[in-house]
Amino acid sequence: MELVLAGILLILMIAVGGKRGAKTFAALYINIFTLIFTVFLIACGVNAIAATLIGCAVIGIVILFLINGVNIKTVTAFAAIAAVLIAMTAVMLYIGSGSHIQGFADENTDEICWYSAEIGLDMRQVALAMVLMGLIGAIVDTAIAITSALYEVYENNPHLNMKELFISGMNIGKDILGTTTNTLLFAYIGGFMTLVIWFKAYEYSFSEIINSKVFCQEFLQIVSSGVGCVLMIPTASVFMAYALTHKSRSEQNV
Repeated sequence: MELVLAGILLILMIAVGGKRGAKTFAALYINIFTLIFTVFLIACGVNAIAATLIGCAVIGIVILFLINGVNIKTVTAFAAIAAVLIAMTAVMLYIGSGSHIQGFADENTDEICWYSAEIGLDMRQVALAMVLMGLIGAIVDTAIAITSALYEVYENNPHLNMKELFISGMNIGKDILGTTTNTLLFAYIGGFMTLVIWFKAYEYSFSEIINSKVFCQEFLQIVSSGVGCVLMIPTASVFMAYALTHKSRSEQNV
């Protein structure tokens, strides 16, 4: 059944997107294997955060360069993604250490009995790796949306300076911010709904809910993705504005 669904997806993507649709399908499976390999490295004892950052870089390269090619839009988007990922990693290391979200919660008691307690992994790093991996898809989408739109703005108005391009990028970002954050919310809402049902069934109080580890894990994932998208808007805007104006000056000097 999975192969049938994959075949239907491939046919539809080629029918709608042509060659780029086929590239997108290939990129999807490359990223799935990248994710699996990243998890394998973490399970083998490789530093979870380092392995995840490398995996995120590979995913970003595949999404940007395989599908859209190597150009000023994709290169600038990748630079902005790297900057936001590094910043978010530093922030999440600080927040994650203080929030104690690592490991299993009381709600996972039935699952814990099937696992060995001696897994030899730093669960704080694993918890942060999960947050970072969930972040990459959202910020890649936002980055390429900003850089592509700014490129079109510049192509139609080549006399705009860096400040004017940055303001245009921020205005574009305001338009996509609402839809992006709502997309993230509904992407995580499935798992969150079952969690809410659990809390209702066992009559959790409000204080018990907000102090539940499993709730904090889900909430931190949603908030971190939203913050990453918000940070990506000014970051991609300033990077692309600089790249376009610098490119213009270089061409004039040749």
